[in-house]
Amino acid sequence: MEWLSGARIALTPRPVRRREAALEAAMLGHCPGRVRLDRLRALGGALEEMRGAGYGGAVDTLLQEETPSLERLGGLFHLPLPLRSSAEFHDIFPDAATEAANYVSLLAGRRAWLAQSVDDFFANGGEKLWVVRIPEEEKQGGFLPAPGTRLHETETLRGLATVLVIPSVGLVAMPDLERLQIPARLPDRPEVASPDPAPQFLPCDAGIGSGEDAPPYESELGTMPDPGALEDLLRGILQFTARHRPDIQCLLTLPLDYSGVIDGPAVSQRALDRIRAIRDGASGHLLRHMQFLFPYLRGPRFALQSPVGVVAGKQAAVSRAKGPWRSISAQSLVSEALPYPRLSLSQTIALREDPGIGVVRQETDVRGRRRLTLDDERLAVPALPPEDYAGHEDRSRFDGFRSAEIMRFLGFLRRRLQALGEQLVFDIDPDDPRPRLLLEQFFRQLYDQGALRGDRPDEAYRIRQSHPREEAIQFDIEIAPAFPIDRIFLTFINAGGEWRGEIVHG
Repeated sequence: MEWLSGARIALTPRPVRRREAALEAAMLGHCPGRVRLDRLRALGGALEEMRGAGYGGAVDTLLQEETPSLERLGGLFHLPLPLRSSAEFHDIFPDAATEAANYVSLLAGRRAWLAQSVDDFFANGGEKLWVVRIPEEEKQGGFLPAPGTRLHETETLRGLATVLVIPSVGLVAMPDLERLQIPARLPDRPEVASPDPAPQFLPCDAGIGSGEDAPPYESELGTMPDPGALEDLLRGILQFTARHRPDIQCLLTLPLDYSGVIDGPAVSQRALDRIRAIRDGASGHLLRHMQFLFPYLRGPRFALQSPVGVVAGKQAAVSRAKGPWRSISAQSLVSEALPYPRLSLSQTIALREDPGIGVVRQETDVRGRRRLTLDDERLAVPALPPEDYAGHEDRSRFDGFRSAEIMRFLGFLRRRLQALGEQLVFDIDPDDPRPRLLLEQFFRQLYDQGALRGDRPDEAYRIRQSHPREEAIQFDIEIAPAFPIDRIFLTFINAGGEWRGEIVHG
């Protein structure tokens, strides 16, 4: 306690309690250079959150051993770190933004992408980000779960699996996986010849055309690995995510390839064909968990960069201000970069409609100012269970459901019902009114926030209680969202003492 103004005022300072993030995101990527374990140990709140996520053993080792004997812990590899600002990231990984990465390419340059994506996330309003450092020598495989992964064995988890055990995570991005998918020798568009510059004085140490952002030499690209097959990456991500965390949404920027039409890089036609083939196949419904983006970003401080940090940060900010059911399309994105390669309006519409890509664009507002926006939060397939549209010949009638905000809202409902069930884990009395009251309170709050439509609450949602068998309590919930879906049917059930929520029909 501190006394002020001659002991007339007593001040008891307390740390500000960190509020719960509306949409928690996770990013997996490369962090070349040093790791300062002491800076992580100073973040007591982050260590406690890691314990709560099931990484208590790793936290104990970090606290007990000055230099952990395990390389994984010493380098903080495959270990999710909850961060609240980009400053915390750069404090722990001070060289991540400047140190050269193992994989270099003519377009993407020498630097890893994770550091800039973290900066973009928080600059656009993101609140909480779980960062996972992936070893560079593991290449694309380091981002995917290992074969035979068991989520309850957290000390063995790798790549994407490390964040699937965190119940609050609803969004995942892997910027350096995208960087590895850019062919090392893919050339830039040829520059237009310019007249000789006027003579001027330059300091001796200024250099000419040899700065940090200068593209690598051809001799540096001799052993660079080839990009992985897109279908293999999608299979490794989507099958595991759909099985264990159907509430999670993934962001992925489409790869680049050479186009003879423009004599330079363009969206990979092979990637588009593979997405269409998967969409039209038996496992096409899994694509609702993937939000594809294009193009990349290019700015004065980096050769090329993924847009996932900008988009994820804006999605988190809009979820906090307006709710996870709101789209970020046409809203200003904070970035000093511009889209690369630039797309025409006709190309933007074509990608939006088929196969369903969210295009980052530069446009001019009514005041003549240029700004960066996302054209549409488009999905390749409807954000619905496959049985709802599989039997229909004309699937175009479901185009209104191909929206990432719908998928985000369904994931939000799953996570909130799961959290509600964990609160009621010891309430198994069939006559206990608390489960019904909590559900009423939750959906009434959604109605007041504008997530549900109707003149009265009873038009926006209905809750019916039943007893399907002696040891089970079931709540059937019907809601009318404020976007194109007519009705969503939810089931909240207690079976054998365990509460769980399911989206039965959309």
